[in-house]
Amino acid sequence: MKKIVKISILFFTLIYLILLPKGGNTMNIPEPWVFSAVYISNLSTGKAGSGCLVSRKISEGSSKVFLISNKHVLIPKELKGDEKEDKEAKAKVFLNRLEGDNIKLNEIEILLRDKNGKEYWKSHSNNDIDVAAIDFTSYISKDRTLIPELKVGFITEDRFATKEKLEKEFVSVGDRVIVLGYPLNLVEGGHCIPIARDGVIASHPTYDFKGARVILIDATMVRGSSGSPVFLPVLPYKWDSKDNMNLFSLTQASFLGIVSAIVPDWSMEIRKTVSFGQEPQTVSVVDIANLGIVFKAETIKEVIDGFGVPAWEPPVQTKEEKQEVQTPESQQPNQ
Repeated sequence: MKKIVKISILFFTLIYLILLPKGGNTMNIPEPWVFSAVYISNLSTGKAGSGCLVSRKISEGSSKVFLISNKHVLIPKELKGDEKEDKEAKAKVFLNRLEGDNIKLNEIEILLRDKNGKEYWKSHSNNDIDVAAIDFTSYISKDRTLIPELKVGFITEDRFATKEKLEKEFVSVGDRVIVLGYPLNLVEGGHCIPIARDGVIASHPTYDFKGARVILIDATMVRGSSGSPVFLPVLPYKWDSKDNMNLFSLTQASFLGIVSAIVPDWSMEIRKTVSFGQEPQTVSVVDIANLGIVFKAETIKEVIDGFGVPAWEPPVQTKEEKQEVQTPESQQPNQ
């Protein structure tokens, strides 16, 4: 029986793929999300990593854009407490712009903290959650309009893989994910298109792993991966229940969260003599378990909430308004 079911699934999947329009790749993510990924160089700490742009709708036709990454990537160095100290801290954000038909590298310098010590970033209220954000709207827009030469995309909040969404779509261990970012600080010289890597969900996505609000993914994780957005891709089928796969419906892509760290397998320290008579340098050697720690999308929403900008919700229609909308045109009063 199981063999017949497997053959049937394979057959209908092949038919479905054959019937797709040319160039129709359903095993990916929307292109705007590719251009939501950015590279961050923290000029204050010397650290670097990946990040992404998330938009929150705040009114009809208006949104705020937030730069999302890890605290250890985005937050500037701590102040020493000296009142005379220059408290200013900046970072560079690398993204893409259009130059004719070509995509080019674009650098934007952002202010993390001004000379008086005012901070423009916010982190999660829970210190154990490695997520931070900065309001990025003014850096990419003018008069509430996106600067036209920029080639950027945004992850909208309605595409967050919340617990309810994960349960509704029966997302589970072993499901595929796509990670976008800049591992090993791989920023292409001419542009800033991110590197994509494949992986699978390694821990159950609707449960907290070891009490932390994270999901483990099985994917190649190396330095520079911190802050990388993780997505559930479009799939050419949809689970209607735990046991029933609908081969004639699509599962839309969604945003799972951001990478924070890797799980090490083992590590050792080597003391290396560089110059005779001087103290040897200590070098750490680490082997990783190919497991990445991903903070859930809901923690990102909570950080954005900290900016005090509530998400817009469409007005609730009264019973009379609904009836008016549903009134057939033939019954409308004469003009």
